[in-house]
Amino acid sequence: MRSVLVTGGNQGIGFALCKQLAVDHNCHVFLTARNAERGNAAVSKIADLLSKNPSSTGSVEFIPLDTSSEESISKAAQEAKTKLQNGKLYGIVNNAGIGLNTSYNGDIITTNLYGPKLVVENFMDLLDQEKGRIVNLGSGSGPSYVRGCRDEEKKILCSPETTTWDWIEAHWKQKISSSDVYGLSKALLACYTGILAREHPNILSSCVTPGFIDTQMTSGWGASKTPEQGTAPIKHVLLDDLDGNGWYYGSDGKRSPYHFMRNPGEPVYDGINPFL
Repeated sequence: MRSVLVTGGNQGIGFALCKQLAVDHNCHVFLTARNAERGNAAVSKIADLLSKNPSSTGSVEFIPLDTSSEESISKAAQEAKTKLQNGKLYGIVNNAGIGLNTSYNGDIITTNLYGPKLVVENFMDLLDQEKGRIVNLGSGSGPSYVRGCRDEEKKILCSPETTTWDWIEAHWKQKISSSDVYGLSKALLACYTGILAREHPNILSSCVTPGFIDTQMTSGWGASKTPEQGTAPIKHVLLDDLDGNGWYYGSDGKRSPYHFMRNPGEPVYDGINPFL
């Protein structure tokens, strides 16, 4: 049975994904959330669905994890290690994020960029080093941010296969006062995904946009797709055969560019950076 850790699994896309992985794909899901009461309530809902689907062999359990706290992430990794015993994680899904309704820019960078990085660093030893997968939840706001950058910056932002962490840190510190820090955080998360692919070539790391999904984060912004619809590209890069490592995927599960927002049905990105 594949074991998958999902951050921010108590609501929205994270909850829909945990439910589908356990019920439809027979995975063992470590559902994580900051709030223990909400996390355990989400686990109970999925467990109830599993009990009504005797053909499902999946399972789910809760681990408290706050992606804005390094101490919380470290404790969660130790708990997961105990629960896994001698087993390994198959996948890590960095789903937790904040943004559109958050006023403090520093929190957005801490949660959306450093959160996934710290989760990966703390859980890497628990991940299957030959078949493991990492999924970072990006956003169409990432390409929208890159589109407004100078060509010199686009050259680097569209080359996640060569971008360094030092450049990422320098860039966000320079741009922290911009009007689109959410897009900034997601663009740099895609760059970090490229770093993961270089440093851990046997592990398939991907960044995906789920599309404009109706969740707590997008409440009032006109999103119409359900969280269940938003899981499609995540499940693709988590469960299906992939042609590349470190790539960014659109909501239709196809490779997409980072210098403009590719819409579903449009030609798949060929990987050529037009700014080089």
